[in-house]
Amino acid sequence: RDDLVTGVQTCALPIFEDAFGYVRIKGEITGFRPHSSGHFYFSLQENEYVISAICFKNLANLINFKVENGLEVVASGRITTYGNRSNYQIVVEKLEIAGIGAILEMIEKRRQKLHKEGIFDEIHKKSLPVFPKKIGVITSKTGSVIEDIKHRINDRFPLHLVVYNAAMQGNKVIDDVISGIKYFNNLHDNQKPDIIIIARGGGSFEDLLPFNDEQIVRAVFDSQIAIISAIGHETDITLIDYVADVRAPTPTAAAEIATPILQDMKLAINNLAKNLNIFSRSLLSDMLSDLNKKFCLLTSPKRHLDNISDKMEYFFDKITTIIMTKFDQDNKKLNFLTMPKNILINKIEHDSIININLYEKINSNCQEVLFRKEKDLL
Repeated sequence: RDDLVTGVQTCALPIFEDAFGYVRIKGEITGFRPHSSGHFYFSLQENEYVISAICFKNLANLINFKVENGLEVVASGRITTYGNRSNYQIVVEKLEIAGIGAILEMIEKRRQKLHKEGIFDEIHKKSLPVFPKKIGVITSKTGSVIEDIKHRINDRFPLHLVVYNAAMQGNKVIDDVISGIKYFNNLHDNQKPDIIIIARGGGSFEDLLPFNDEQIVRAVFDSQIAIISAIGHETDITLIDYVADVRAPTPTAAAEIATPILQDMKLAINNLAKNLNIFSRSLLSDMLSDLNKKFCLLTSPKRHLDNISDKMEYFFDKITTIIMTKFDQDNKKLNFLTMPKNILINKIEHDSIININLYEKINSNCQEVLFRKEKDLL
């Protein structure tokens, strides 16, 4: 039934259960209690009307979205009673999301809340290594996604790939993905992957819903290893894409983002080697040309010694000339000193007479002065 029945006439319990048969009830999940046995216990509420619900483990495992309070669903199953009490409940055999609009509104509120916390800020994004040695992949080992990733990586840049097997659909997705992130982060440093890829192929809105879970978002944020999210197709956006360090439009694209192309690297190295060889040859040629120019400007040792010899000979001649000139001058003075004896005696006698006369004249003058002074005193 599409509407919750609010009034029922008194009747025997088996008759009551048989009267309704298989029903569909729309309502909001409240009081959700997952049991350790795997059963789900909750209530369905619409306005003031409430009915209890139970979903047994074998059917709960088939639900492909996270069951939580506030989710509007359509439950299909049988109406039954509980013991001898007048309590009615629906035994859920199928659970579907009632309205995508309500779910999108819930996801948007969650996104805004996490955004305010700064979890999506670019400052927290970790850079991907250029040449990773090991990549960890969280996905299903049996799906086509892991084969696509392996094939792409082997074509581009073969390396060590570690796969953590996780459910990518159903109510185990959240626990498995979080466990995978923690597993890789808790490995010893020499065993940790350089990058983690979380990947699954396309799917329905319900299939991708677990990747909007707050617990997964926080687990990705707390990872010390860079994470690439590759959930669904290019148009599928989940909250995990906002928090991941890099978002890939597809799992194959994630493999391409995580690895360089080995052939391109080899080609680049070869081109670099060629350019280096050309540059080295050109540089060596320029250096040799410059050396030849400088060599041409150099004087040979013999010529250099000849120049030194010429300068020494010039200075020797100049010194010799100076010495000979000085010698001539001194010789003339010596010749003057070696004049004849009679001439020398006559010169001495002449000078003596001059000196005597000078003495007498000075003495006479002195006597005259003394006489005048003495007279003045009297």
